[in-house]
Amino acid sequence: MKYTPNLIYDIGMHKGEDTRFYIRKGYNVVAIEANPLLVEENRRKFSQEIEAGKLKILNVGIAEKEGVMNFYVNGHSSEWSSFDKSIGTRNNTPYTEIAVNCVRTKHLFEQYGVPFYMKVDIEGFDHLALVDISKGDDKPKFVSCESNEVEWLDILHNRGYRKFKIINQANGFRPLNTKLERNKGYVFYRKGKHAIKHKLRKVIPQKYVGGSSGPFGDETRGAWKSYEEVRDIYLDYMQRELRTPVNNISWCDFHATI
Repeated sequence: MKYTPNLIYDIGMHKGEDTRFYIRKGYNVVAIEANPLLVEENRRKFSQEIEAGKLKILNVGIAEKEGVMNFYVNGHSSEWSSFDKSIGTRNNTPYTEIAVNCVRTKHLFEQYGVPFYMKVDIEGFDHLALVDISKGDDKPKFVSCESNEVEWLDILHNRGYRKFKIINQANGFRPLNTKLERNKGYVFYRKGKHAIKHKLRKVIPQKYVGGSSGPFGDETRGAWKSYEEVRDIYLDYMQRELRTPVNNISWCDFHATI
């Protein structure tokens, strides 16, 4: 498999928030999106980039084996759509069940090359995109995924990544600080700040639009830490055996590099 240093995989394209950021930084993008309505919308939105050969959008899902799977398109929030029915239909919200063709990540590596960076955000199925990463040298230099499960961090470590960060997307893409996350006054402050920013979002330009994964690679904030350090921070945030976050306002990503 060929390593392609100017390539990024956007696995979980959604509305193209991250794809646009990557293209503006000069990268070519292979974007994966299971929701056909979003694929159609993005193909119109990014028609010039597609025509210029900067972007390929694939209407497929990522799964443990190739084939067709049921996908639950959430009618309340497109971000909640998932192959996991409990996620795609959460809170008794309306949904539509459709059949979507699925591939494995190794198929993408073989067809399009190994990317410089692979962003994964596919609502409960992130681990299925990670398990096909090589344990050898032919792997993405940088990877990020949601921090839903500590086992996803374990997969990245098992695949040979040795430097990690846990980035809080709800707090300006800063490294997760569990001590602050436990502080009720700080949480109250964050809620107020978020409400103000939300009201002003159309007036004050945002560097990273809402719903995006933010900076990647060495542009992420904070120092790279060891696997053991980041694993301990995450477990502390999830209150160890309780496996419940210390508050309900933050959501984070694992970032990894070799």
